Amino acid sequence: MLSQRKFQPILENLLQYNGVKSVVIANEEGFPLAFQSKDSSFSSEEAEVIAAVFASLVGKARNATKQIDHGELNFFTLDLTTGEILVALEQDYIVIALRERPNKTPRSIT
Repeated sequence: MLSQRKFQPILENLLQYNGVKSVVIANEEGFPLAFQSKDSSFSSEEAEVIAAVFASLVGKARNATKQIDHGELNFFTLDLTTGEILVALEQDYIVIALRERPNKTPRSIT
């Protein structure tokens, strides 16, 4: 298991990317292991909710990819009207980055 100290470089590195405003690292059970945000109002309660919700979503996404037999899930993005949520699956933890879209306009498939 990684220590809190080992997560700090991951958090700091991801927060340097354009538009990334918050990062949560969670275990597969949905408990936040570490979090950091550029927004001072981002609370530990918010990190707990994000960790729990995305750990559940990761479980469902893994099950879906297993059922269609197209490889293993490594990464996925949720495209929102206000930005994106990037989810990366590592060996022992899940990295969740909340990113604003620079131009704030939703994407369209048309």
